[in-house]
Amino acid sequence: MEPTGPLTDEELEELDQFLLSDATNEEAMDISMLDGFLTALAIGPNSLPPSQWMPVIWGGPMTWESKAQAERIMGYVFRHANDILFYLREDPETFEPLLYEREHEGKKIPIIDEWCTGFVKGMALDEPGWRPLMETEEGDDMLFPIMLYGTEAGWDQLRDNPTLEDRHEEFAASLGDCVMAIMEWCLPVRKSKSTVRREEPKVGRNEPCPCGSGKKFKQCCGGQKVLH
Repeated sequence: MEPTGPLTDEELEELDQFLLSDATNEEAMDISMLDGFLTALAIGPNSLPPSQWMPVIWGGPMTWESKAQAERIMGYVFRHANDILFYLREDPETFEPLLYEREHEGKKIPIIDEWCTGFVKGMALDEPGWRPLMETEEGDDMLFPIMLYGTEAGWDQLRDNPTLEDRHEEFAASLGDCVMAIMEWCLPVRKSKSTVRREEPKVGRNEPCPCGSGKKFKQCCGGQKVLH
């Protein structure tokens, strides 16, 4: 039986190490960026197919050492995506982003750049869908911390305005509330919703394989004896 439910700490560590390894491309995400990316996909205005967003995680086309490796790593990603989705629906008030931390004067400081950058990458996959929110004043408020730490324009603001940098912990603590507000705004306009937990991609045999290899699903992870 395939594992289900949230990833264990060991599985999260394995996924993070894989993302940071030479097996992926230079533009591959780390685990915090992946968490932000999947959160944007979970609450965004439209549901996107895995074949559209999975290759973005690896930073481009992938060459896997085996079908087993591709299935295991993709399984981790789908489980984490499902966990975010179900967690937001069942217990949204206690949502917390997955963030790295750094030590400063004996205190742990959350690092939110990667998470926010991942969220922005998720938004970029459906720019027309996100635009109505981004063009409203309330949307500006909801997205402000995310855009501040997740875009080059935001980094310029932080560099030029020290008072913003002084609010770092305030912005980090506000991410959960931002996600809740965005989800509430987007929910009525979502075109479709996932209602069944699944660990395998629902992909047509002639569609691109979600693993990012660039091959058709039937010639890749949907085949019986495929190494790529």
